[in-house]
Amino acid sequence: MLLSKATADEVIDSLVRPIARAVKDDRVTTLAATLARLEATGMLANPVLFAAPETGRYARRTLWRDADGKFVVVAITWAPGQSSALHDHDGLWGAEIVVGGTMRETAFQLVDRDRAGRYRFLRGASRDARKGTVGTLNPPLEYHEFGNAGPTTAHSIHVYGGTLDRCRAFTADTDGWWNANQVDLRRHG
Repeated sequence: MLLSKATADEVIDSLVRPIARAVKDDRVTTLAATLARLEATGMLANPVLFAAPETGRYARRTLWRDADGKFVVVAITWAPGQSSALHDHDGLWGAEIVVGGTMRETAFQLVDRDRAGRYRFLRGASRDARKGTVGTLNPPLEYHEFGNAGPTTAHSIHVYGGTLDRCRAFTADTDGWWNANQVDLRRHG
């Protein structure tokens, strides 16, 4: 069944209102609880929220960008095997929830930066997150890899305390250091 544009807008509006109230509190814990409540109602699983899977990279769809730049809501579709590189969140706090499938998250802690602009990280724990699992990001603990660990398409919703127009993605160097590459997320969905 195809949904009309008005219906899609209504679905997004019904999600944004409680998220906006949670963001107003400026607390990730409030936002995480709000996302869990929304997921429990089934609202986050509405297919109108998600882009179709893409070949070669995950499909990112911006659902809402606050006019005052206070928060952004992003829906991501992950085909089997797709993942993000190690990345930061431009110093923003946020929360993410798995809506369907199984995602694997590996946390990293920034431990050093050299004069050449390279970064050294300490790899933390990895965890598998299934439907309903909420994760939070609080700078400086904002570095991670995130990807589909299951055999089927996965979906997640992400909310960040700002516009998240850019981030840094990191590629491993040969000597334990990582190089940063600026990513313009406005061109990425």
